[in-house]
Amino acid sequence: MSESDGTNDQNSYLNYFSGLYHRNKKLLMVSFSIYFLSVAAGILMAMFLSGPVNSYLTTMVQTDRQFLSEKGFNFLTIFSHNLFSLFLTFAGGVTAIITVILIIINGFIYGAFLGYVASNPVIGGQASSIGSLTPLKFIVYTVPHGIFEISGFIIAGAAGLRLSTIIIDIIRKDEEKNYYYAKIKDALALFGIAAVLIFIAAIIETSVTIHIGNFIFQHI
Repeated sequence: MSESDGTNDQNSYLNYFSGLYHRNKKLLMVSFSIYFLSVAAGILMAMFLSGPVNSYLTTMVQTDRQFLSEKGFNFLTIFSHNLFSLFLTFAGGVTAIITVILIIINGFIYGAFLGYVASNPVIGGQASSIGSLTPLKFIVYTVPHGIFEISGFIIAGAAGLRLSTIIIDIIRKDEEKNYYYAKIKDALALFGIAAVLIFIAAIIETSVTIHIGNFIFQHI
């Protein structure tokens, strides 16, 4: 293959992903907005309604610990668990509301943990194996893989919303098959990208995040 062929292939991929983004920009922005508004709501509720939020987080932590003790903290467990959540977020687009609810839940949980840790760092002794879980520790031990994981869920949310628009179009108007094919192709492409990001996140979470966090806190 010549250098020009490689350049053309690279340009075609860039053009495809650029087009995919622009065709679905509004849905990506909607998913992004819902997620981070939910994060903000979680932070505020954790700071001002700490009692109910603490009960919720404690139950969730206990459930996660039991799940990990049974399945083990490894790449396959984390990836399969997150991929299932990702698929539900995507498939929930059949009714739209399910996708929106799952985006809200994911954002709220992250925000609730951050908000509760900010006002009650002692929770770290109960919910974490890294000592008192300060806001800084919570961020450091979640950001490395969280960047990919959160991005994956936001994109999966957009894919689910794209699925919703397809169903609405089917109900409201009669379009050519190629129209629906293009929209479905976009939805699947977005879900595929989200799955890749979740795959990367699982590798980082199980192999890199703890080492990065330990290194940082050993040197500050």
